[in-house]
Amino acid sequence: MNAAAGSSSEGSSHVENGKDTAIGARLRAARNQRGLQIETVAEQLHLDTAIIRAIESEDKTTLPAPIFVQGYVRSYARLVGLPEEELVQQYIAQCNEPPPLAAIGTDSRVPLVRLPSARLVRNAILILLGGILLWLAYPLLERFIENRSGIVEEQLPGRLELPPAYEDETPPVSSRPAE
Repeated sequence: MNAAAGSSSEGSSHVENGKDTAIGARLRAARNQRGLQIETVAEQLHLDTAIIRAIESEDKTTLPAPIFVQGYVRSYARLVGLPEEELVQQYIAQCNEPPPLAAIGTDSRVPLVRLPSARLVRNAILILLGGILLWLAYPLLERFIENRSGIVEEQLPGRLELPPAYEDETPPVSSRPAE
């Protein structure tokens, strides 16, 4: 009876080829061998100490979803110098989780109409708006250029040309009799 109890307790920590294969026990042994405390490991992995303790004791009720624990185990194994992929594969096997989904193939159909990139569309719109602004501003620019081009006639010194005071009337006749 005692032997049966001993074999059932070994069922949770598998022994293969003289090596303890329980993930938590391997991680704990490697951590102790390196002289690391649980708090140090938790700080370096940016995890809570309760998660490190749960990984080492393999308490699945305290641990989050298995996909997260896979990453924790990978990081922990890297920190203590154990083979990462081996421990992760072992954890996946213990969890009885289906393997993560992977894309088998993508649809490589070429679309009938290729749409231009957003940058190209933006640049075309900006050029079009610039052209419209120049077209609308052309009359103003033309007047500005005419005023600046020197249409103003240069006056000779000492001569001032005045426009006639009365354009429709003839100049007034002087009232003095001719002598």
